[in-house]
Amino acid sequence: MAMTQQLSKPQPVKQIAKRVVNECLMVQPDEQVTVFSWDHTLDYANAVALEIEHAGGISTTILQMNDLYWRYLKEVPEAQYARRQKGFLSLLDQTDAWVQLGGPKDPSLFPTVPDERLGKMIEGGKAVGDKFVEREIRVLNLPIGLVTPERARTYGFDYENWQRVTTNSLDVDHAKISALSGRVESKLRNANSIRITAANGTDLTLRLKNRPVHVHDGIIDKTDLDKGTRFETLPAGAIEVAPDEASAEGMVLFDQPTALAGKMLTGLQLKFENGRLTNYTAQSNLDAFKGTYEKMSGDKDRLANIVIGLNPRAELIGFFTDRIVQGTVSIGIGGNKGIGGTNETQFGHEETLRKPTLTIDGHKLVDQGKIQV
Repeated sequence: MAMTQQLSKPQPVKQIAKRVVNECLMVQPDEQVTVFSWDHTLDYANAVALEIEHAGGISTTILQMNDLYWRYLKEVPEAQYARRQKGFLSLLDQTDAWVQLGGPKDPSLFPTVPDERLGKMIEGGKAVGDKFVEREIRVLNLPIGLVTPERARTYGFDYENWQRVTTNSLDVDHAKISALSGRVESKLRNANSIRITAANGTDLTLRLKNRPVHVHDGIIDKTDLDKGTRFETLPAGAIEVAPDEASAEGMVLFDQPTALAGKMLTGLQLKFENGRLTNYTAQSNLDAFKGTYEKMSGDKDRLANIVIGLNPRAELIGFFTDRIVQGTVSIGIGGNKGIGGTNETQFGHEETLRKPTLTIDGHKLVDQGKIQV
């Protein structure tokens, strides 16, 4: 499960495309691979599609335009969001693998969209999400289209530093990550109980249910497929498990700000009782979370996943890639059927603890941000 080639700096589009197709997804002859692109990621879409064809696969590219995306959210009658997407679903019936390039380009427009409309659009995607699980489609998320100057300005990131962090996170020794993940997985595999604490007052307990432990090392190989791991993201480097959804007790105080819906959500606190989220607060921009959460249905208030970061070159920045930073622990709520859970909802939210302690059956696996294996 080790990458065969390390990325150089800077990373050419063609080189990344080769890695995605040949190493991460291991595309086979005659496999149907769909590339989901935005109009600002067409160079990557072209390169990935060409590499799919070189590998003997059959490529199909879907284009999402930024302007159409926002106008669809703002102008189309809400009732249309629930319509069955027959053409899209038919395409997925013939799709073996999927490459997602990331968008929209500018998230500053999210606050201009009413929460109810955004929630209904997300809910309307349930049949599509279910189809990915049903068809066991391999998915590679290459969020090139999310690292943009517009997103950096919106969230207050230094764009050049963000590019550097992304490059470093990609340019790692994946063999070492795989070896570390094997040691961590062996501790999690037969564990019964987990306690997560931190100096800020976080204290959460939960149980495991002998479910598969998913290793996210950048490659979807046979070992992953046998365990039901069909989703990967580059940069990679994390290990993930769906716990007993009804077991969460206690409080989580996230100390790492997170970019969400055009705002920086800071200091989110989640309180769990009898396995359900009963209260939540935040230091700032709680509406970025609350607006969508309150409009969603299903098991949105259940624990979804626990993630331990393994990537030694990744750095905390306030984005979803925080989950791969070595020694961090991320906790998610909402949908988790894609990793072997039972939560039935389109809602999902995950945040990260910087230097947590994670104890398994009384033994420390992570001690104040240091992995103990």
